[in-house]
Amino acid sequence: MTGLLLLASALAFGAAAVWRLPLRFYVFEYVAMSVVVGLVGWTWLAFLLALVLPVVSAIVLTTVAAAAGAVALVWPRRPRAEGFARLASRGDRILWGAVTAVTVVGLGRLFWTHSLISENDGIYSAGSSWADYGVHAAIASNVAESDSLTMDLPIASGERLTYPFLIDLLSGLLMRSGLSLHLSFFLPGILLALAICQLVLGFSLRLFEHLGAAVTTLVLFLCTGSAMGLSEAWSDWRESDRGLIEFLGDLPRDYTTLSDSGAEVTNLVAHALLPQRTILFGLGVALVVFRLLQASRIGGASPVSTRLLLIAGVAIGLLPMAHPHSFLVCLGVLVVLTGEAALARRGLPRPQLAAFALALVLALPQLAWQQLANDHGTGGRFHWAWVKPEGQLVGEFWWRNFGLMGLLFLVIPLVLLRRREIGLLLWCVPFLAVLAVSQVYAFQPFEYDNLKLLYYVYFMGALFAGYLAMLAYRASRWTLLAAVPLAAVVAAPGALSITYEFGLSDRFASPEDEAVAAWVRESTEPDDVFLTTDRPNNPISALGGRPIVTGYIGWLYNFSIPYTERLEAMRAALAGRVDDPLVRKFAPDYLAVQAQESAEWTVDTDALDALAKAGRVAYSNPGWTVYRLS
Repeated sequence: MTGLLLLASALAFGAAAVWRLPLRFYVFEYVAMSVVVGLVGWTWLAFLLALVLPVVSAIVLTTVAAAAGAVALVWPRRPRAEGFARLASRGDRILWGAVTAVTVVGLGRLFWTHSLISENDGIYSAGSSWADYGVHAAIASNVAESDSLTMDLPIASGERLTYPFLIDLLSGLLMRSGLSLHLSFFLPGILLALAICQLVLGFSLRLFEHLGAAVTTLVLFLCTGSAMGLSEAWSDWRESDRGLIEFLGDLPRDYTTLSDSGAEVTNLVAHALLPQRTILFGLGVALVVFRLLQASRIGGASPVSTRLLLIAGVAIGLLPMAHPHSFLVCLGVLVVLTGEAALARRGLPRPQLAAFALALVLALPQLAWQQLANDHGTGGRFHWAWVKPEGQLVGEFWWRNFGLMGLLFLVIPLVLLRRREIGLLLWCVPFLAVLAVSQVYAFQPFEYDNLKLLYYVYFMGALFAGYLAMLAYRASRWTLLAAVPLAAVVAAPGALSITYEFGLSDRFASPEDEAVAAWVRESTEPDDVFLTTDRPNNPISALGGRPIVTGYIGWLYNFSIPYTERLEAMRAALAGRVDDPLVRKFAPDYLAVQAQESAEWTVDTDALDALAKAGRVAYSNPGWTVYRLS
């Protein structure tokens, strides 16, 4: 119940804050923006308080402050001067209702089944979420189990938490307030995902005033995927000797993850919104920022426009600890609009510069922490052509990944220039710049992670695909005969990926994993360090909330954390050398060993039996044995 009160206070604060914005909203746009502003604003306040107060005190004060702030913002209650916009026709309202219902049902089911749901035989997730939720659950569980916010990385003891963890902080505080791990992931996830869908519709409507264009944008954006996926699916179907419906009902693989073929544009829903929880905050805030900047731009030089710009600057400045890729994109959009204002005024655009300065003042401490706290940086470096395989031609790589959408990226500015739609062209420029930068610079050790930027380029492409479809339809309804098949070709790989995701279910934790995690929570201290083998779904960290020496090395590599000594320390411990200097360097309190470790680890059972005979077994079940080391 306390966790639900926490959420209610956050949503109430968001609704009150957005109510005071001098904008004319569609009702669905208002609700969506309230969700994003409420959850992000509540989490930021809780984060700042938890840095100086115990976690429980931070939760209580944040909840009270959010509720009080909501009352103060709307009292005395009076109608919004701007009112609310309405969809133009009954047909538009039916179309909006149908699209909304599909996203609620579809995303609702995916988030429910993927968000570490507890079943009789264990805890389940699916697909990419199965792997990624290990680090998210470790951070959230560590927050929930700790009395204070340590800012340590629980999957690599001794390292600082520079990962953009705010959404996991929210889930951890929800867990501390009484919600289950499943609900603490599901509720923020589905609320933000649905809000993102509505904000996409709203932003397109603001630019083009056509719901058909907005729906086209949403469909193409959600169905992002490698262009090559359609031909791969066609080949698999032809070789399967099955009917089309039967084949689609039981797809053999994901048709956007085609690394062997050099195609890496994975689907937004299956590989970003579901597993990469940080993008839920990032994309949600970015869409709010785009709306604020769009309104301030058309408002001209006025106090209202200045107010909206400053609010946008604050929102941008709060992004690095939530999703740094979204921070870069939003800052780029603000820079372009600042340049436009400077040219229009033939002088300094003071409101835009003030917003830019405000964003930097808020962001720089976060960026400094992320770059300097661990002395490792983030692994950024120049790297040509994103993830192009060696020996593959750039043109071939581009076509396999981007296909028709890639051509659209290049055609859109030409069409807008020809139509002299300079105002719309300005919305293309920052996203095309993001596309260019992502092809020459990798922001993390895994070049693949530039996809977090490329999703924004796909958003731009989907946005203007809807616009071009609207223009074509207005010129002649017969153009639908060409536009619909083209849109289907572009969306097919992503749609197949989402369809495939519905059929996945992977066990994240066994009953034995749950049992050892329960013992860890009940019988050890929150700062006790465990030495375990690296696996994404490690129950000691993900469910027990305890720091471990060696998390999954794929994460450590991508966080630029040296892991060789950590692996060697684990090998020494599995050989029974628990007093080895390398082991002692990491000061572990416990060694946790699975009954069936993976083949890459050599377990000296005789040496571990000697530890058991020495009375150092702290806990055991059929799947795990935990040895006391201190």
